[in-house]
Amino acid sequence: MELETLTEPTVLEATVSHLSRARLPKILKVQQGIVRATHDFMFKKGLTQLMPLMLSPITDPLNHGVVDASIGYAEQRWSLTKSMIFHKQLALMNPGLDSLYIVSPNVRLEFGDRAGTGRHLFEFTQVDFEFKGKDRFFVMEFMEELVNFVFRRLNEELPELILELRGELLPQYEKWAVYRTEKLEAALGPDHEHIKSREATEPFWLLNHKREFYDKEDPKKPGTYLNYDVIWPEGFGEGLSGAEREHEYHQIRRRMAEVGTSEETFAHYLEIAKEGGIPKTAGAGFGVERMTRFICRLKDVDEATVFSRKPFTKALF
Repeated sequence: MELETLTEPTVLEATVSHLSRARLPKILKVQQGIVRATHDFMFKKGLTQLMPLMLSPITDPLNHGVVDASIGYAEQRWSLTKSMIFHKQLALMNPGLDSLYIVSPNVRLEFGDRAGTGRHLFEFTQVDFEFKGKDRFFVMEFMEELVNFVFRRLNEELPELILELRGELLPQYEKWAVYRTEKLEAALGPDHEHIKSREATEPFWLLNHKREFYDKEDPKKPGTYLNYDVIWPEGFGEGLSGAEREHEYHQIRRRMAEVGTSEETFAHYLEIAKEGGIPKTAGAGFGVERMTRFICRLKDVDEATVFSRKPFTKALF
């Protein structure tokens, strides 16, 4: 009797399987509900919507390595947008704009070590928002209110889908817990974020990460950074990243040197900063697919996509 030989599915078979999932239309309805509710919330709060940019001479340098995604055009290098962080700051130079948001496609060509995290896509959508003259406390309260608004709207409009996909209706959260990165790492070790996320039953804030030059360093406490992440509970991990922004020329240059960012790349940005043109702002961005994953309790964020965008995985479409 011959034993049946098990073979790995071909790329085409895997793609067809991904496209044909029975739960996909339901997941997409929830994702659509997230975006629609977010638009309504932003409108009620008076934020102005900007259209996204997909190419720019400058983009987020990130605090971890990715495969370079740039092209030559008109005798210039253009990067695919990793995030619109600098464009948010620059747009708020306009005296008539005090706050803005963007439903922004981001391209981050992650390396293969992020393929199995369940949290990473090499192309995803982020809701970016920014406020002129506000601080981290304002932004954190804004995000907490936004989450409760979106969750309440989904419970009202899609209760059957939420019950089917999640197993229960979405909660309304009170004030979220706040932790500092260095204290959590001292208590739980280098994997502190993931460990605490698995333990938690509600979202929480994680503060004080040393990362990109544009995250403001506390002038009263050198080495303390005025940034903040939302960590989803139940092991779903980071869902939002934000900060107060550096806007003073000499401090931006000092931070660039500290983290090794090229001044040449950001020469025009620095010119504006030197003239005092960059306003004091604070903001954040949350991943739409990651919020979908948390709400629907999906094993992998790639389940929230129609066309698979798992890092370092061959795709046909």
